[in-house]
Amino acid sequence: MKECKDCSVPSFGVITVYYVAQPHSGFGFGMEAGKWNKDDSRFSYFIGAKLQWFDLVPGSDKYSNSDNNIHYTAYVKGQFEMFNRLYVVVSPEFVNLSSFDARAGLRYVFPISNNIGVGVEPAYAIVQKAYSVNANIHFALW
Repeated sequence: MKECKDCSVPSFGVITVYYVAQPHSGFGFGMEAGKWNKDDSRFSYFIGAKLQWFDLVPGSDKYSNSDNNIHYTAYVKGQFEMFNRLYVVVSPEFVNLSSFDARAGLRYVFPISNNIGVGVEPAYAIVQKAYSVNANIHFALW
């Protein structure tokens, strides 16, 4: 067996960029950074932000309660490993500097190389009552 110095890394920093797909959203993207634990703990944490443009339907409840069609969100995300590469994620969010929301979902990550992984993250926003799916690219910083 060949010795692998990266295989014994208990935790590492990570930067993630992602595309957000959500109903009534024309375009959305985000970025987060944090500490990804492999062996130290099954829990990891991240801080991030995202920006989304919405195409709201006139006459709908969300249209009448919205001042604009751009949402910017800052959040803290916790991640818990259930199985190999499958995680539960929860993130309290601060939306448009005016309201709070919470998003819960799953994250599946597939490693492409030692430093890059791709993933998918379906989630549900509790206050907005909306589903979303993130397409993630993770960059390990070691």
